[in-house]
Amino acid sequence: MEQAGSGRALVVGGDSLVGSALKMYCRELGLAVDVSSRRPQAGQPPGAILLDLGDPDFAPLRRANYAVAFICAAVTSMQACQSEPARSRRINVDNTLDLMRRLADRGAHMVFLSSSQVFDGETPMPDEAAPTAPKNEYGAQKLAVEEAIGREAMPAAVLRVTKVLADRPVGVFAGWFEALVKGQPVQAATNMALSPVMVGDVAEAAERLAAGRHRGIWHLGSSDDIVYFDAARLMAEIRHLPVALVRGEELTEAQVPAIYRHRYVTLGCDKISRTLPMPVRRARDILDTLFAGFPQPGEGPR
Repeated sequence: MEQAGSGRALVVGGDSLVGSALKMYCRELGLAVDVSSRRPQAGQPPGAILLDLGDPDFAPLRRANYAVAFICAAVTSMQACQSEPARSRRINVDNTLDLMRRLADRGAHMVFLSSSQVFDGETPMPDEAAPTAPKNEYGAQKLAVEEAIGREAMPAAVLRVTKVLADRPVGVFAGWFEALVKGQPVQAATNMALSPVMVGDVAEAAERLAAGRHRGIWHLGSSDDIVYFDAARLMAEIRHLPVALVRGEELTEAQVPAIYRHRYVTLGCDKISRTLPMPVRRARDILDTLFAGFPQPGEGPR
C-alpha cells in the first residue's frame, strides 16, 4: 500500500478515538508519527507534543516538518458546542484553522475529520456535492472549517464520517451490554437511527487520503442505517442475552432535541468506495462484527 509520505506524520488529537486509531495504524505501516494531546503525558514519550487548541502554543510544531497531518482534535460533544458556542468555536474553528495554515505553510498535506452533522438530515444519502445545512452548532463549526479549506485552497482532504464506533464496548453499547449481562432491561430509541463506521476503517481511509495527497470532500459511513432499538436487539441476539429485556422507546424533544437527530443518517459513499477504494459495508454487518467481539456473558466488558 502507498504510505503517507517519507517524512513524519502528525496526529493532532492523538488521544481521541480516531486519533488513537490513526496513531496505531500509521505505526503499523512503519511511519514515523508524532502525536499531540492537550493533556501532559507522563515522561513525555518520544513524539509526544503538548498542544491545547483552547490556548495553543504552536512552538513545539516548529521542531519538525510533517509530510502529512491528521486533524482529529475538537470539542466533539454536540451539547457542549451548543451550550458554549464561543468557546467551542474558538477551538473547533479559529484555532484549528490557525493550526492548519501553519502546517500548510510548512508543506504538510492534511486530512480534516468532519461530520455528517454538516447536513440537516432531510435528504437521503447526500453525496459530497449536496447542499449543506447544519441544524446544530457542532455541524456549523465543522462546516466553517470545510469552507475555509476550500476558500483558501489548503492542501487538505475533508473526511466526513457518520457514527464512529470503537472496537470495544463503549458509550451506549457498553451501557446496554452491562445491563443485559446483569439481567436488567434497557431502553433503546425507536425513532433514532445510526449509520455506523468502525474507527479502524476511518483511520485507514484517512491514511489513504493522505498517501494519495487527495483534496476535496469525502464521505465514509455504512451503506444503510439501523434503528437503535434494532441494534440493541441485535446485540442481545449475538451475545445470547435476553432479547425480551430490550424495550423500545420513542425519544422526546426533552431527551434528545431535534437539532441532534436526523431523519436520514446515511451518507452517499460512492466516491470513496470507487476511488481509494474503501469498503462501504451494511450497518448490520458492521454491528455483527462489533458485537461478536464483545466479551462472553460473565466476563464483563474488556
